[in-house]
Amino acid sequence: MAFHHRPDAPELPDFSMLKRLARDQLIYLLEQLPGKKDLFIEADLMSPLDRIASVSILKQHEVDKLYKVENKPVLSSSEQLCFLVRPRIKNMRYIANLVNADKLAGRTRKYKVIFSPQKFYACEMVLEEEGIYGGERRRGCEL
Repeated sequence: MAFHHRPDAPELPDFSMLKRLARDQLIYLLEQLPGKKDLFIEADLMSPLDRIASVSILKQHEVDKLYKVENKPVLSSSEQLCFLVRPRIKNMRYIANLVNADKLAGRTRKYKVIFSPQKFYACEMVLEEEGIYGGERRRGCEL
């Protein structure tokens, strides 16, 4: 059944401004790690990310490689890793395991975690318990 345009119907909202704001915020967060970086994205966020920022935009802001967050060993050789994840305990454990494996191997990298839609205190606590964020034990993991 086709819908006909009604003259009294309100116009659809223009979401281009929201898209631009989301893209600008992502770019701002990526630029907090200057230089080449690898971006790890949770699978659920890949489609929304694609709607606001193309791979070419990510490349313009020095994202070298894209990885999916999954329970597999990380093969990144980058000195900077950025994670775009939902605020879930399993994601914090994944990141903590990666950072701690780097520490055991004597590898020093910079890490940045970007939460979508927001950061939760419980996530900070998991990272702090693992010794990679907060307090005196802070080890280069930035939220």
